[in-house]
Amino acid sequence: MPVSLDRPAKDVDITAAEYRPLLANLQANILRAHGRDFARHVFLRFTGGRDDVRAWLRGLQVTSAAEQLDQIARRRADLGFSGGLVTGLYLSALGYEHLGLDTERFASEAFRKGMKDRGGLVEGVVETVLDTGNKDPEPDTWEAGFQDEIHAMVALADDDERAVDEAADALRATGVAEVLTVEEGTVLRRRNSAGDLEPIEHFGYFDGISNPLFTQQDLDAERPENQAREHWDAGARLSLVLADDPFTAEPEAYGSYLVYRKLGQNVARFNARVTVLAGALATNEPLAGAMAVGRFKDGTPVVRESAPNPGPEVVNDFDFEEDPHGTRCPAHAHIRKVNPRGTTPLTSLESERRRRIVRRGIPYGPPFEAGADARRGLLFMCFQSNVEEQFEFIQRTWADNEHFPTGIPTLGLLQRDTGDDPVIGQDPDEAQRWPKAWGDRQAGKKAFNFESAVTLEGGEYLFAPSLPFLRAP
Repeated sequence: MPVSLDRPAKDVDITAAEYRPLLANLQANILRAHGRDFARHVFLRFTGGRDDVRAWLRGLQVTSAAEQLDQIARRRADLGFSGGLVTGLYLSALGYEHLGLDTERFASEAFRKGMKDRGGLVEGVVETVLDTGNKDPEPDTWEAGFQDEIHAMVALADDDERAVDEAADALRATGVAEVLTVEEGTVLRRRNSAGDLEPIEHFGYFDGISNPLFTQQDLDAERPENQAREHWDAGARLSLVLADDPFTAEPEAYGSYLVYRKLGQNVARFNARVTVLAGALATNEPLAGAMAVGRFKDGTPVVRESAPNPGPEVVNDFDFEEDPHGTRCPAHAHIRKVNPRGTTPLTSLESERRRRIVRRGIPYGPPFEAGADARRGLLFMCFQSNVEEQFEFIQRTWADNEHFPTGIPTLGLLQRDTGDDPVIGQDPDEAQRWPKAWGDRQAGKKAFNFESAVTLEGGEYLFAPSLPFLRAP
């Protein structure tokens, strides 16, 4: 009997035999991050016939979730063990069409249309009224490698940079595909207060703190002070991220929708806006930055502290009920916009939690200190079971909606209340409402347009097919 995808994470013992078929058929890096320091994302347009492409897919050594789990167990026993190269293969709707497959079998209309689709006229009018439209830059402004028809992406990751470069170079000689672009990612790290090297993004904030956790083992490994889960439970059901693979009859064969976005980060602009905001609010720069992000650079949540307060672990057991008016963590702060933690109007906490995504991004480009003019940013990747209800809803209805969560849609004529997400919002003229004094509602709020320093450079909606599909004749 197939395992249920709707069990709470605390009831999912991923090492149990009943989960082995699911893991053997599922690609790696979905339920758990691969943990490698270097990545190459190779975007392809198929040029060979469907039979030749299918033969190439069968020969590609895609890493399974079962192999990843075994590698994790081996590394616990031997810290010197390296699992080597992790390979993932993801197809776009156009890629499936090249293989002669009917994409109507996918439940996601957004996936079928692709990221370049801007929607129809009627849909656009409704989205304009509700301020939930697509505010991304037009595709003709994207980097050239993303403007073409993308059929597939091969993700390669290893702790040996030379290994990922050699594997990426080998894909240029497949004979069945043209390489459109190769995106190069490298993990950035900084030591926390306990002396451990933890991942950061280019603006300098610790990253990947609040991802959903799917198993008993992941919950047990959660940071000690977060295991009380009095305010926030990071646990999630497998149905949040897994979707049926429509092109195989093999039991326990699941895939996941992948949203890929190359996000340019202008660190100099971000730092300058933090400085100006601090002056406008007559406060210090660390607090101004924390009110934009929702955390200080050391991970301290600004809803709890007005200054960095580093501990041995990063606090994640909190919600925003203690700050309903956004006077400590503004309602537009990045982590509050994309994960409101129970403060979304007119909905239940459980419904809100089903919007979560599984982030697997990696920075690209050198650290800011290595040269201010270099191109840098984040190769954003997230997995989910429903693109429209998860990523697109978060980006358009929450992050890019100036009214969420405290206002009502008015076409901007009567109010400009919350403002868009100052970190990832893509609407350049939406001011936010910032507390004039941390924690003091009586001080009022000030309108200030932070002007996001993050720009979409290109991307695509993809699907991670099951291994039975990839191995089928």
